[in-house]
Amino acid sequence: MSNPTASTRSRTRGALLAAVALALLAAGCKVDQKKEVAEYRKLLDATVPAPTTRPADRLTLEYSLRAANQVSEQLGITGEDYLQSLILKNRATAAFLPTVQFQPSWTVEQRPRSNPGATNTFTTTGGDSVAIQSAPTNVTTVSTGYRPLGSNALQKFEAPVTGQMNLFRGFGDMAALRVADATIEQRKWALLNAQATVLVDVAQVYYQVLRSEQVRDVLRNSIKVQEARVHDEEQKLVNGLSTNLAVAQVRAQLDSTRATLAQNEGDVINGRTTLGYLIGEPAETIPLVSEVIVPDVRPAITEFERITLEHRQDIMAARAQVVAARASVDVAVSQYYPSVNLNVEGFLYREYYADASKWNAILSANLPIFSAGLIKQDVRAAWSRYRQALLIESDTRRSAIRDVQTAYQNLLTAERRIVELQSGLAAANEALKQAQSALANNLGIVLDVLTAQDQQLNAQLQLTSAQFDRSLFYLDLLRTTGYLPVNLPTHAVATTVNTTQP
Repeated sequence: MSNPTASTRSRTRGALLAAVALALLAAGCKVDQKKEVAEYRKLLDATVPAPTTRPADRLTLEYSLRAANQVSEQLGITGEDYLQSLILKNRATAAFLPTVQFQPSWTVEQRPRSNPGATNTFTTTGGDSVAIQSAPTNVTTVSTGYRPLGSNALQKFEAPVTGQMNLFRGFGDMAALRVADATIEQRKWALLNAQATVLVDVAQVYYQVLRSEQVRDVLRNSIKVQEARVHDEEQKLVNGLSTNLAVAQVRAQLDSTRATLAQNEGDVINGRTTLGYLIGEPAETIPLVSEVIVPDVRPAITEFERITLEHRQDIMAARAQVVAARASVDVAVSQYYPSVNLNVEGFLYREYYADASKWNAILSANLPIFSAGLIKQDVRAAWSRYRQALLIESDTRRSAIRDVQTAYQNLLTAERRIVELQSGLAAANEALKQAQSALANNLGIVLDVLTAQDQQLNAQLQLTSAQFDRSLFYLDLLRTTGYLPVNLPTHAVATTVNTTQP
């Protein structure tokens, strides 16, 4: 018969431990959301800090880039991928540590039936003897770990704490940890690459709005000139110095210019709407300013290519993916090796403690002998993914070199255009000067001056557009090297490649 006092103390210990386990479980479910997000925000904010107060009279490119870095949902989605890779590493590390579980159980069984011609006496933990008799031929006494529960059932309560530890798993856990480390590196660079892409998108929209607004201003001035030309042709027609065809032609040109202006004004509105979406703030009316300073002296294209291969984010991500794929092969191969586990179980409370064991331990091993080829297929698939990762890395490197060469050539082309357009603007300025001089000496008409002004405005527009292209192509060149998101505004960006030694 068991000791009632000891039994009560054992049950009390089991109840207390159950309460502690529930409290720990409740505490473990709580997650600090702000701390989780801060894991990837510190990467993004290290390269592009949060914006300061926006100037009231203008919207700068620097502020736009910093604001977009804070509000982009795409960066948040990619950042969560990075955070999940950190979590996966914690899970891989947990494979090296033991696990402990509290597993209380309450069992109810039907009372055993006796065999014909025998009397069975069952002694429960409470000291009760239960006899089931069919014929008095012999007597058998059986000691159980159960207590009576009604007339037809027995009950038993146990409160064990179980522990399990992986002692050896064919080096698979070490390989899984290497996979986790490489995945963290890959997703970190993927996050920074996504950031650079977002910043380039903002810069492109920003300069497209500037370009469209310059075109709008030129078209408005051109319409004024064309309206004056239509009026002049109509007066000539009245005086018999022109024809209906000439009047119709200048009117058609005016209508075409007005249609182009309407389309352009819509482009300005759409561009500003897109810019506001990217930066998370209204940008419908505030003036934009061009800040990019492109250095006249730059490294050779071979230097840009070298920097790209060593520092561009998508190349670094592809290299990390190769490392992860190779470690995955080791994980698959580890299935061929034996595994060893240790399981320990201790009872805080158990019915009929006097006769029951208080603890047990099991050391088990597993060696695969026949798996129907499943392990082999896992290894083949892992090698395939590794070769695939190598091909992706090779394609990424070659694409990056192509991007650098294209951006570098675009920049050179824009600079050559600027030289020619500067000459054209000088000629247009001279033509306007001559038209104004002729008008002053009664050798010309007002329309000649207006036409010369229109030509000057168009030349200025083309030059300004080429200068915008030059700035944008330079930012694109920096992005292809992986150095765009550093030290904005662009006074610092302009010298990044010149002064940075990787």
